Amino acid sequence: MFSLWDNVEMDKRDISVVGMKTIMEELNISYSTCYRWCKKGMPHYKVKGSKKVLFNRNKVQDWLESQ
Repeated sequence: MFSLWDNVEMDKRDISVVGMKTIMEELNISYSTCYRWCKKGMPHYKVKGSKKVLFNRNKVQDWLESQ
C-alpha cells in the first residue's frame, strides 16, 4: 500500500492541493502510471483553459487506501 504522507516534509503537510509533478514524486510513480490511475478514478481536478492537473492529497490518500 502507498502512503502519500511518507515522502512529504512536515512543514509542507498543510498544503493539500498539489500539481502532477509533486504527486508523482511523492508517490514515486511515473507519468504513465499517474495518467492511468486518473483514468481509473483517482481524484483530480483539471484547470479550465490549460493542461494543468491538480490533486488533493487527502482525497488521493483516501482513494489509494480504498484500492
